[in-house]
Amino acid sequence: MSEVFFISDTHFGHRGILSFESTKPFRQFDTIEEHDAGLIKRWNSVVGHNDIVWHLGDFCFGKRNIGIAAALNGSKRLIMGNHDMYPMQEYLAYFDRVMGVAEYKGMVLSHMPVHPNQFPRYFMNIHGHLHTNHVLLPDGTRDKRYCNVSCEQTGLKPIPLDEIYNIWAESK
Repeated sequence: MSEVFFISDTHFGHRGILSFESTKPFRQFDTIEEHDAGLIKRWNSVVGHNDIVWHLGDFCFGKRNIGIAAALNGSKRLIMGNHDMYPMQEYLAYFDRVMGVAEYKGMVLSHMPVHPNQFPRYFMNIHGHLHTNHVLLPDGTRDKRYCNVSCEQTGLKPIPLDEIYNIWAESK
């Protein structure tokens, strides 16, 4: 049986991601080539060929790097991020679906966190974009309705849906 995974903000081919202060503790690579190879290895260590992976945006920088998706296990679906700016047909060569946002099992999948008025329509928003940060409540605590799957939050590899459910259930 196939498993469902989530990840975002892989930034394949993005040399600048290695120098952003907030990502340095997580992306310990000297070159972008090491970064990309490391992320591919981590992805394929948890995702099988028959698994489904929802990539929630900012897959890569540079059109030539879209092809990295061919080296990644699983059936891939892309929610477009703010850096996914190439023609859709370029992504459809490697991704089964390409969308702006999606509903999945009572959750909303997006690149950027959705506005809080979307609850209780959805019980959770799985998103990326924030890298090392989280959506916070006015009192400064983490808003548990949001699950950030930026790769800095997931050990630089896709996270299984069951793990997301467990994190959500423990927060209740």
